[in-house]
Amino acid sequence: MITRAYALLRDNLFSTVVVLALVYGWNHRDDNYISAETGAGYVLGIVGGSLMLVLLLYPVSKRVSALTRLLPVRYWFGIHMLLGVIGPVLILFHSNFHLGSLNSNIALFCMLTVAGSGIIGRYFYTHIHRGLYGVRLNLADLKNETRGNHVAISRVYKLDKQLENKFETLEAAALQPYTGITASFWRIISLGFASRRLQRHATRLVKSAAPEDIASSDAGREQMVHSIRRYMKTLRKTAGFQLYERLFSLWHILHLPLFFMMIITAVIHVFAVHMY
Repeated sequence: MITRAYALLRDNLFSTVVVLALVYGWNHRDDNYISAETGAGYVLGIVGGSLMLVLLLYPVSKRVSALTRLLPVRYWFGIHMLLGVIGPVLILFHSNFHLGSLNSNIALFCMLTVAGSGIIGRYFYTHIHRGLYGVRLNLADLKNETRGNHVAISRVYKLDKQLENKFETLEAAALQPYTGITASFWRIISLGFASRRLQRHATRLVKSAAPEDIASSDAGREQMVHSIRRYMKTLRKTAGFQLYERLFSLWHILHLPLFFMMIITAVIHVFAVHMY
C-alpha cells in the first residue's frame, strides 16, 4: 500500500511539473528567449532528439539479453515512459512553441503524434497489467478474483432478497466473451453505470443494517463496504479486459511505424538544418 501510494505521488508530481513547464513555455513563446539555431535552444534540440533515440532501447531490450542482464525489462519500460515525455518537452522548448520550416514542422507533428499515441497506449496498458509496472493480467485470474470477491460479500444478500440475483446478473454480464470492439465498449459503459448504482445501494444497506444482521462493529461494516467496492472494481476490470487487450494489440501495430516515421523525419530535419 505504501509503495503504491508513493508511486502515485511520484507520477502525479512528475505530471504536474511537466504541465507547469508546458504552460510556462506556451505563455512565454513570444519572448524570444530561445533560438532553435544557437545556444540553449540548439542544445535542447540535440538533447531532446537524443532522448527520443534512447527510446529504442526498450523494444531492443526485449530481444537482446545483454540489456536485460543490465536492467530488467520493466526498468527499460520505465525509462521509455520517462524519456517519452521529457524528450518531446525539450523539443517543444527547442522550437520555442512555434512552427518553422516545412521539414521541421513535419518532424514536430510526427513527434507529437507519437507522444500522444504513447499516452493512449499507457492508458490501455494499465488496464491489462497490475499497475503501470506490474505483471500482465490474464482473464482466468480476473474471473477467479471476481468469484472470490463474490463469496466475500455473500453476507449482504440477507439484507435484500433481490440483491443476490442483481449481483449474479451483473457478474454474468461482466464474464461474457469478447464480441467485438463496439459491442464490448457499450457493455462496459452500461455495466459501469449499473455496478456503481448497485454498489451505492448495497453500501447503504450495510450502513443502515442492524448489528446482528451484518457486523457487530463499525470496523466490520467498513470492511464489508470495502469488500463490495473491491468486488465491483474487479468486475469492471474483468468486463473491460478483453476489449483493452484487443485495443492494446491494435495500438502496438500502429505505434511502432509512427515511431520510425518520427525518427526518419527527425534525421531529415537535422540533415536539412546543417546542410542549408
